Amino acid sequence: MRTLLLRLLSCLTVLLCSSAALAQPVPLRIGSWDRDSDPLTAVSEAVLSRAYAELGQQLEFVALPNRRALQAMLAGELDGNLHRVYEFAAAHPELLRIAPPINTSAVRIYTYDAKRVQPHDWAQLQGLRVAYQRGVLRIEQMLPAGARRVEAGSVNELFKLLAAGIADVALCTEPAQAPPLRRLGKLKRLEQPLEEHLLYHYLGARQAELAPRLTAVLQRLQASGELEAIRQAALQAYLRQHPAE
Repeated sequence: MRTLLLRLLSCLTVLLCSSAALAQPVPLRIGSWDRDSDPLTAVSEAVLSRAYAELGQQLEFVALPNRRALQAMLAGELDGNLHRVYEFAAAHPELLRIAPPINTSAVRIYTYDAKRVQPHDWAQLQGLRVAYQRGVLRIEQMLPAGARRVEAGSVNELFKLLAAGIADVALCTEPAQAPPLRRLGKLKRLEQPLEEHLLYHYLGARQAELAPRLTAVLQRLQASGELEAIRQAALQAYLRQHPAE
């Protein structure tokens, strides 16, 4: 009898532990990239952390290279991606683009040879060695055929390639209102960005029930001015943690 009771208690314990585990909310898995050095990533993660917290939805940012994060979302291995441009939805209508935008990016040109190198549009990058972050689809699409492409895995690597003379220019996607990400001297940031883009959070089709609730939270944050305050606070925190070198 004693042995039977012990077995029953053991089974009950297992069932209770299993029930508690099942009751735990499953975090939403969002692909993110270059989490150590990209200010755009820092700002967008801050916005989404706040928005999902208001919904009571746990969130996990999964660090992956940009292209791999995209592939994982399309394959259903991730619930979404941190941010993509507006036009991305046209190529992938099965995905959910969440409005309003959570960030604004500018494609900026950095160079050590500003007297000779002064491209003002994409076509003028032809013949130059152009460093850019791997997986930034807009840059990959817009670079002219004659540009010599030099891929970097992060913002930090981007500037290392430029400093080493491996590239003539570096194209950096950064918050539109951000100051130069590196100390300027011989290094210059050209005044006019190549482009500016609104960035939107994307979810997979399985999150159709969640999407309108997230949209409502972001709309409220935008209307109250909190969305911009979150962006500015996140950018300033990034700049304090990553002073221009």
